[in-house]
Amino acid sequence: EGYPGIPRTILVDASHGAKSLWVGHLEIEPGARVTTHIHPDTEEAMVIVEGTLEAVLGDEVVTLGPGDTVLAPAGVKHGFVNRSESKAALMASFPKTSFERLTAD
Repeated sequence: EGYPGIPRTILVDASHGAKSLWVGHLEIEPGARVTTHIHPDTEEAMVIVEGTLEAVLGDEVVTLGPGDTVLAPAGVKHGFVNRSESKAALMASFPKTSFERLTAD
């Protein structure tokens, strides 16, 4: 399950034969947001591949661009907002094929 209005393409998961990896691509239109959330049992790595995003990681808020990487440890809130006028995109990965997401807003 993804985020409303944010196209997500799953590139690697159990349906692709993975035993311990999930990789996805998210497109974030201007004004859209990946709501602040946590994954209680796993970390998540995200790489910005296009555009500019405002990222929340714990109590920090930073602006990220192409090539920037974020590591959200298990249980740490994180999310993104596209405050620009151009589309942004990121790749996300987890070291397991399924994971729990809890809203932190």
